[in-house]
Amino acid sequence: MQRRDLIIAPAGEAALILVAAAVGWATRQPLIFASLGPTAYELIETPERRSAQPYCVFVGHLVGVGAGFLAVWATGAWSVAPVSAAGVPAARVWSATLAAALTVLGTLLLRASQPAATSTTLLVALGLLQSPRDAGLLMAGVVLMTILGEPLRRLRLRSRGQGEGAQEPRSALSGES
Repeated sequence: MQRRDLIIAPAGEAALILVAAAVGWATRQPLIFASLGPTAYELIETPERRSAQPYCVFVGHLVGVGAGFLAVWATGAWSVAPVSAAGVPAARVWSATLAAALTVLGTLLLRASQPAATSTTLLVALGLLQSPRDAGLLMAGVVLMTILGEPLRRLRLRSRGQGEGAQEPRSALSGES
């Protein structure tokens, strides 16, 4: 790690969160949510990973939203209270479990690995964001993060002397060795 990373990485990630939160504040729309934190981190701190590329960020979160809604529907959790300090209803346990599995499966099949998408799917499956409006706002936040983060990601790649073709190490799941 270079000394400048101690300034650039926190400043870049904070800037992405600040802009998403400020746009949300200015438009009075909740465009900031928990899974944008790890997304910002990945864009700035691990820009060489395939999962930090715009396709994976957008499609990964989209799969997470879709899997969350599918799991809520499949488990009948629509009318069940969301997870809260009062507890975790059983239907939400099954909804979260199914949503996580579907998200991983979907992102693997679409080659859109995005670790933060599992956080997105849990927001939906646990009942914290589960209206169509919520889904639209969630994806608007992802689009905003992608548009703002891509130039910063490319800048970080250039500052590290890495090209656009850099990818994370191959995994056993990829079927390649």
